[in-house]
Amino acid sequence: MKKSAVIITLLIALLIALLLTGCLNRGEPMVLLEEPIVQIDVSYPRGGVMNADDDILYTYTDEAAIQSFRKIMKNTRERPVEITTYPDYEIVVTYANELPMHGVYVWLGEEGEESVLTYLPNFEETYITNDNTTKMLRKLIERE
Repeated sequence: MKKSAVIITLLIALLIALLLTGCLNRGEPMVLLEEPIVQIDVSYPRGGVMNADDDILYTYTDEAAIQSFRKIMKNTRERPVEITTYPDYEIVVTYANELPMHGVYVWLGEEGEESVLTYLPNFEETYITNDNTTKMLRKLIERE
């Protein structure tokens, strides 16, 4: 009886350790404000200038695209990645009520690959997407 209690206790401890390890390895997602978004602009990187209207590739104002961007950001996970190239794209999120804009740099992965995102202009906190989220991102950024 005593031996089975020890085994059960060890199994429970192992299960808890596995669950905690899985949660810790996931990392935190990127966060957008829980405020209404009025516009999302996609452009080539502009060196941190988020208010220039020139060189914008696409502007999204429809709710479906805005919700897709929110979902993409929510599906990222913080994970350290060494950045050695300039980003492929820049996304600028404009909120209602004249709140500050959010800028995001994107290193867009190929189909089946992860993508890397950072808050503009911070290259130190990197966020990774999975391949399905990269697919969603490619559809919106490159209009595939």
